[in-house]
Amino acid sequence: MSRARGSLAAPLTVAAAAAGTTWVSTLSWRGLTESPSLFLGPLLVLAALVAGVGAVTRWWRWPGAAVVATQTVVSVLVASWMLVGTPLPVGAGWQLLVADFDAATASARTYVAPVPASVPSVAPLLVAGGLGCLLLVDLLACTLRRVTLAGLPLLAVHSVPLGVLDGGLSWWVFAASAAGFLLMLFLHEDEHLARWGRRLGPAAGTGGRSGSGRTNAGLIGGTATALAIAVPLAVPTLDLHVFDVGPGTGTGAEIDLENPMTDMRRDLKRGADVPLVRVRTDDPDPAYLRIAVLNRFSAERWTSGDRDIPADQEPDGPMPPLEGVGAGVPRVQHDYAVQVLDGFRSTWLPTQAPINAIEAPGEWRYDAGTMDFIAADDGLDTAGIGYRMTAVELERDPNAMLAAPSGTGDVGQEYVELPSDTPGLVRELATSVTGSATSRFEKAVALQNWFRRDGGFTYDLGVDLGSGGDDLVAFLSEGGRTGYCEQFASAMAVMARAVGIPARVAVGFLAPERVGDQAYEYSSHDLHSWPELFIPGAGWTPFEPTPADRASGVPEYTRNVVAGGPEVPLPSASAAPEDTPDRGADASTAPEPAPEEDPGAEAEAEPGFPWQVLLGVLAGAAVLVLALLSPRRVRRARRERRLGGPNGTVEDAWQELLDTAVDLAVPWPPDRTPRETTGVLREHGAPAAALDVLVGAVERDRYGRPGETAAAGPEVQDAARTCVSALMEAASPRVQRRARWWPRSVVGRGRRTTRRASSVESTPSGVVDHVG
Repeated sequence: MSRARGSLAAPLTVAAAAAGTTWVSTLSWRGLTESPSLFLGPLLVLAALVAGVGAVTRWWRWPGAAVVATQTVVSVLVASWMLVGTPLPVGAGWQLLVADFDAATASARTYVAPVPASVPSVAPLLVAGGLGCLLLVDLLACTLRRVTLAGLPLLAVHSVPLGVLDGGLSWWVFAASAAGFLLMLFLHEDEHLARWGRRLGPAAGTGGRSGSGRTNAGLIGGTATALAIAVPLAVPTLDLHVFDVGPGTGTGAEIDLENPMTDMRRDLKRGADVPLVRVRTDDPDPAYLRIAVLNRFSAERWTSGDRDIPADQEPDGPMPPLEGVGAGVPRVQHDYAVQVLDGFRSTWLPTQAPINAIEAPGEWRYDAGTMDFIAADDGLDTAGIGYRMTAVELERDPNAMLAAPSGTGDVGQEYVELPSDTPGLVRELATSVTGSATSRFEKAVALQNWFRRDGGFTYDLGVDLGSGGDDLVAFLSEGGRTGYCEQFASAMAVMARAVGIPARVAVGFLAPERVGDQAYEYSSHDLHSWPELFIPGAGWTPFEPTPADRASGVPEYTRNVVAGGPEVPLPSASAAPEDTPDRGADASTAPEPAPEEDPGAEAEAEPGFPWQVLLGVLAGAAVLVLALLSPRRVRRARRERRLGGPNGTVEDAWQELLDTAVDLAVPWPPDRTPRETTGVLREHGAPAAALDVLVGAVERDRYGRPGETAAAGPEVQDAARTCVSALMEAASPRVQRRARWWPRSVVGRGRRTTRRASSVESTPSGVVDHVG
């Protein structure tokens, strides 16, 4: 007789909670595209479908595999209908579906998140990834009833925006997801508790569901959620925060940095030209003396961020190897003796970039990622100090940089991150300007040329603009396009990130005035900012987007590169050269045609939305789930082989009883005969009659003729099954669950085995001690 199905409400509630929690988690993907409704709407429909189909089929008591298969087929058909207008992706429908995914993949590789609304949407990729998460969470939480494991795919959903979006997770998305997961745990435990029937005592009429269960679940879940938020605030060495909050300062060498862009803007705009730094060097062109690096861009401005700098990173000799620079790049060293004048007080130490050695007095520290130097003592600044350094001049080869591969994986993800609310105009202009350029270096040169020559920009210190998102729009829009070095450097760095090039902004001095033999002086009017873009093999490479009115020359390696696109007209080779620089910089020449491109060179794939990472995380979560389920499957297969087939032996039946005792932590006395062991097993619920049948068969088998193995007949197998079932029923529910899902006989360090007797061992008194 089959059991009654009961009410559909319970399985439907659990399925709805699982689907709803998963859909709420996918809200964290909103920043990946400017059109989040294109994937959130379909995923909401698919969430309802997966929950409904799963609840009904489980209520009908379908096998788990049939439930998952039905959910998958139905949801894929509906997803196909929503994406391409046909439920059956065959023939023309299949071609449309493939075309949509190809276009989405191209957009994901070309654009940094959020992908603009004006290009083919990445919604197909997000719908496919979200559907996979919905199915996996439903499988774990509802079909397999392993709600705790369902947290793995939910964690995978939240891990995607943490890697590509600025600002971390939205607090309310995290809170809603956590609440949904707590609800799933509560419903699961509530259902489990209800199976035990009504409580004994005065409250028996109220049923078996206790308010203490609800209280404990809420207490545990609430405490875990609170710790996830509070621990990063209390532990200063943690750099990853759930809500991207936490103190900006820690202990030891962590330094809360100021933004040097504000001081540069002030000093540039004031009238007096004040001498600040003097150097003596054999470098014939000591331009671009760098003060600080700004690597974090928010909606308001560029900043240097908060950096965790070890106390042993001091300017006391050789520096680390140059980041990203190939061993074959030619280089020349130049010695610098620097004297900072009393009028220049800075908590940043001016240095050339790159350098391979420096010796400076005081508590200065360097950031290994940016190689700028920061005062570690609150009272320390540069006024009046002198120091020495060895600068490295790299002879960068433009042809090698044109052939360089993608550099995103060589540096931190923060160098390609943009805020989710970055104006669409910035991304559209970046794509338009770089046009058909096929390498990162060619795209970078195209951006530089557009700002200096082709975009109609003018240099003017009188504008009232900063470097935030609104200021960028005003600066880049037709009718604007007037600013000074801050706007040019910031805009080029942001647009470079928009097309997938790692970029940052440097602040320092442009070019000094020569005041003697190998002697130069930097003044306040030489303060400048410029972008540095990462090119593999060439390292962090300076570019100069500020027009010739301010920066007369461009880096030598960018002069003979024809970088273009459909909207960037190139001048002829006879174009007039740029003006001679005002102070110490070399004159630039007109662009010359680039050498012919290698026909075997391949266009590189631009990084964008990491859908490969999402699929990899989901695949890893699936593998982990399968690994966690494997012990149960192995244990079940062993039991069926030993007790369910004609080839099972008596020793197999006895071994099954031993493994069950190990799984349930039932003591199994060593060095005892089977007959002596029955006393312990009876104490833990094994029936005496079934034990007698099984032990009698074991004794006959072990004391029989050597070489003969007795098969376990139906009576012996039934006795073994009876003993196993009795031991399981006598154990607590927690021990039963552990025995089923994590059996010690499978995952333990060593399995205890029984074996047929080959000899009878005796104690000195002649009494039989054990048979084995």
